[in-house]
Amino acid sequence: MKNDNQLESLLAQMALKNYAPTHERTGKFAVSYTRVSTSEQAQNNGSLELQQKLNQEYANRNGIIIVESFGGKFESAKTDGRKEFQRMLNFVKKHKNITYIIVTNYDRFSRTGATAAKLSEDLRKEGIILKSVSQDIDTSTATGRLQENFMHMMNNFDNIAKSDRTKLHTREVMEKGYWPYATPLGYDNLKKKQRACFHEYIITKEGMELKKGFYLKAEGKLSNREIIALLQAKGVRINEKTFRQIISNPFYAGYVTGKLLAGRLVKGQHPALIDLKTFLKANEVLSTNPIAGIPKVFRHEEVPLKIFAKEQISGHPLTGYTTKNNWYYKTKASQLPVNIKAEKLNQLFVNHLKQFEYRADKKEALKRLLAEGIKKRLSGSVEENKQLKKIVSEKQGQLEKIEKKYLLDDIDKEMYVKHTHKLKEEINLLLSDLGKTDIKSSNLEKAVEKCLSIAQNISHTWATAGFENKRRLQSLVFPEGIMYNKENNEVRTEKVNSLFSLIQPLQSIVAENKKGNLKKDYLNSVNVPRNGVEPLRPLRVTGF
Repeated sequence: MKNDNQLESLLAQMALKNYAPTHERTGKFAVSYTRVSTSEQAQNNGSLELQQKLNQEYANRNGIIIVESFGGKFESAKTDGRKEFQRMLNFVKKHKNITYIIVTNYDRFSRTGATAAKLSEDLRKEGIILKSVSQDIDTSTATGRLQENFMHMMNNFDNIAKSDRTKLHTREVMEKGYWPYATPLGYDNLKKKQRACFHEYIITKEGMELKKGFYLKAEGKLSNREIIALLQAKGVRINEKTFRQIISNPFYAGYVTGKLLAGRLVKGQHPALIDLKTFLKANEVLSTNPIAGIPKVFRHEEVPLKIFAKEQISGHPLTGYTTKNNWYYKTKASQLPVNIKAEKLNQLFVNHLKQFEYRADKKEALKRLLAEGIKKRLSGSVEENKQLKKIVSEKQGQLEKIEKKYLLDDIDKEMYVKHTHKLKEEINLLLSDLGKTDIKSSNLEKAVEKCLSIAQNISHTWATAGFENKRRLQSLVFPEGIMYNKENNEVRTEKVNSLFSLIQPLQSIVAENKKGNLKKDYLNSVNVPRNGVEPLRPLRVTGF
């Protein structure tokens, strides 16, 4: 039987276990965090280097060892979603020997007020203490914690006050018709370093091409994708998202608006790119068919091949449906309706992807041969590319002359339609061929490396990825989708990304060729198109 001393000892152990601090940290190790919000602040309110120096000196005075430094970037403290800030927090929580986070000033840590105070308290519960070099507060006492919280709240107040003053001044500038934000695409600001009321905007060559985009959209005969392709061929940096933003931005019609003006329109001080009538007409067409030419795809995790996969005979895309908790792909538009269980077609696609996989120890050899093959193709495509661009430019010049005559009422609509229809068809065909030969080799090595990294275990990557990543990966490898043959129950592909398409033949060279003859034959034949059901996709190394 246990005596009283033994019972007291057991009780003491229980108390220690139940009430001792869960996250006690006793070491004197720390991380240093530095931050500036803008380049101006970096120059006028303590550089990153100075902050790091002060943090280190504070650590030396207090016998603290800084084991890692974070920050060193322009990051706003309005929110705590900053990448470097989150990386620092993850580090201190993971490494149990870290006791302190050292900052030059509390506002370097955060300006989120109550959120910052809550974060400091949560870190304190983990045994991590926030230390400010210029405001050295003992937060082990209630008074010290109150002082720290007060600093966080004052920093937040200062941030809000600055924001309010900035909004007030910005609103006044916009009321006068000046644009205080980034220069829109198609314009150049000749006095960008001066205050907004002194900005001087001019329309660039890119802007003149955008103007044609407005006319084409207002006409309503081409889809967004077709107009974008025409603009891109002229060197305009635009995609589907930016095109829609530009078409609906009143700035291009000569007006200034925004949240600070509560949606009101103010006549701008900048030159209008397009007349108001054409702007409104383009937006009317955009609103009635906002994503013309792009099929709508609803997100269902079980059918990532929806629309992407087509029935081989008819070419009609497969849709998806569910019944009795089972998902299927189907198409009823063909003579031979297709209905296949989603799991089955997904697995066929996974098996199809395995053709690109290779042994890890062959990667360097494949990388070398792949780069050589692409360089060989590059040399044979440059001249063809130049010729196509020249013809496209000439056709677009003819189209511009006809459009100008139509806009100036020199020709009637019937004559305009008659002449432009054929020209547009020819231009679209040429642009399609141009897209197949347009080559950018500046990032060749990176593209090859990324291609091989993706291909090494591509079937497993696709099978385990989420819906959006599945869609991205499959479109990267097979830009024009896949075909499903019901009779043979197999997946076929008409076109493959050039980088991926070369992997399979190169594996044979790497595995079987010791004297180099196969390699020589391969390099001599890379410019010859392959015959058969699945021709090689023309070289395009810009999709990575």
